[in-house]
Amino acid sequence: MSKRDGSRRTLEDILGPAPAPPTRKPGRPVEDHRQKLVLAQAQLAEIRAAKMRGELVPAADVEREWTAALSDLRAGLLALPSRVGAKLALSRETVAAIDSEIRITLSALAASSGKDGGGDV
Repeated sequence: MSKRDGSRRTLEDILGPAPAPPTRKPGRPVEDHRQKLVLAQAQLAEIRAAKMRGELVPAADVEREWTAALSDLRAGLLALPSRVGAKLALSRETVAAIDSEIRITLSALAASSGKDGGGDV
């Protein structure tokens, strides 16, 4: 069409209809991330509250306490043969046999826990 006949052409006449705006894919990724964030923040708040109530302690503290307790237990067990031998006037051979059995037991416990026993048992 020309301008002479009095009609005007629009861009849509020339180029065709405008493409539709892109549609969002199903699902709501932003909302899903927000929900995960809110849940994580709630869990963190619960953990902090449990720590404040004394219900949770750091793993390093627990490990340190157990290490100390087991070390004391080991020392006490290794001292038994000589203490009992002195009280009961046992022979050296008997005391050595008791000591050997305690060391065998401690070594077996260390091996079953996946630890090397920390040296001489």
